[in-house]
Amino acid sequence: MKRLERYQLEHTTPESVGVDSKAITAFINEINEKGLALQSFTVVRHDKVCAQGFFKPYGADIPHVLYSMSKSVTSTAIGFAVSEGLINLNDRVADYFPEYVMSKRPFNRMLTIRMLLTMRSDKFITVFEEKGQKDWIANFMNATFLLPPNSKFNYISENTFMLSAIISKVTGMSMLDYLYPRMFEPLGIEKPFWETDGAGNNAGGWGLYMKSEDLAKFFLPYIHGGKWIDGTQLIPELWVKEATRKQVDSVNDGFIDNMMGYGYQFWRNPIANSFRADGLFGQRCFMFPDYDALVVLNCGEAEDYKIMKVFWKYFPQCFGYEALPENKEAYSEMLSVIENCHVEDLPSTERNRELEQKISNRLIKCKTSEFVSVVSISVTQMLYNKPGEINEMRLSFDEEKLNFYWKEKEYANTIEVGLDGEYRVSEITLGDLHYHTYSKAAWQEDGSLKLWIRPIETAHVRQFTFYFRDDDTVKVINEMTPRFQDLVIYNMTFIGMPIKSEMTEDVVKEAVKTLGLPIIEPDFKGKFVE
Repeated sequence: MKRLERYQLEHTTPESVGVDSKAITAFINEINEKGLALQSFTVVRHDKVCAQGFFKPYGADIPHVLYSMSKSVTSTAIGFAVSEGLINLNDRVADYFPEYVMSKRPFNRMLTIRMLLTMRSDKFITVFEEKGQKDWIANFMNATFLLPPNSKFNYISENTFMLSAIISKVTGMSMLDYLYPRMFEPLGIEKPFWETDGAGNNAGGWGLYMKSEDLAKFFLPYIHGGKWIDGTQLIPELWVKEATRKQVDSVNDGFIDNMMGYGYQFWRNPIANSFRADGLFGQRCFMFPDYDALVVLNCGEAEDYKIMKVFWKYFPQCFGYEALPENKEAYSEMLSVIENCHVEDLPSTERNRELEQKISNRLIKCKTSEFVSVVSISVTQMLYNKPGEINEMRLSFDEEKLNFYWKEKEYANTIEVGLDGEYRVSEITLGDLHYHTYSKAAWQEDGSLKLWIRPIETAHVRQFTFYFRDDDTVKVINEMTPRFQDLVIYNMTFIGMPIKSEMTEDVVKEAVKTLGLPIIEPDFKGKFVE
């Protein structure tokens, strides 16, 4: 399919498409007042972007990790494969992988593509399942069952990975390459990065990175029966209808957003005839066909239901049916509020020149676990080529900045770090990952040094605090926002073992220990050797 002539979304004022600028401003203000970690938003009404904002340092030109929003993109690929006669939803998964021994798990022969789509494989797999240098298909096939297949909704991302593996099996190409001429290319979307296993299969259920406005373009046909703005049928109409309606009951976790039913890798909303693509830490694309509207959110909020609560207060209520008189004052105020939005920041402090001179350019040797990386464990745990195990670091100060060098496994990087309250931007490579880092550091009154590293393509900020001892040892407090314990809460909820979000960190750690899991992202020590 050739690139559509009008693939760019027009930008306009909210009032011109029946949205009050004051409602958008109120939404943003409440997010900020509550200290919620919204990172970007894009509001589309009548096929036009009427409001868009990026919380500094996030920006329009930087892709953002989607986590499980990736699943709805995978669903789209399955829809094409079904319409092209390559697969049938009643096909048995085992028939696509006869090379794998099936005798260990007889229930494998009962699994169908439809069960994968509706999260009813009833496999027992958690985010702690090791992905590094493993055969992901074999891992899935060998995994135990909680119940016989099709017994109960059981949300696991590996179901969606298997859908991706099936696409690769029947097409001879990755799912990303399969989707490219069908969706990305005609919409003028640059081919995105999508994590893969060791055999070239895209992760499917996670690992996709896309820009906010590109997401809006990708999902816009879903509110138009699969058609683009100019009437071109992009996604099969029947698939849009089936994928977004309630196919099965979903979870009963106390949050109404998650209890309205599940389609084919789409969640139903508590608003009639609306649905969404949904990802960890608040990645969302809400689709409202009855309002001819769509909203994309990218967030880094551990308790993302708090953002959802604020969202439902303003949307879709703000979508009127007629254009409103232009309100220059309200529109100008909205733009001003958006311009001043930023994520949690590290305040600048006076430099500790004496200590800088003592430690600058000296190599620190350390030994850490495989879970210690500059990148969040929520990313690295699901990678085939995994970084981690930071083993050496160096802090080099000059008049303008700090240069921070570190090495994890065989991956070595040096980044520039602002010491004046301003971000310094660098690029890093860790395995298959390539990120831009926005970094700051600040000395504290107790002589410690805080270093914040934000890989801007992710939802997270790594927060190291260095304590320098007289015996040349260095203690490093290792923190990540959002925190790992919140990933535990999220995962346990979706495999039917709910952990209340207000539980203390000690209780969560005990739960992790009970499950036989290692302590994740621990603090660590090092020693100057030069």
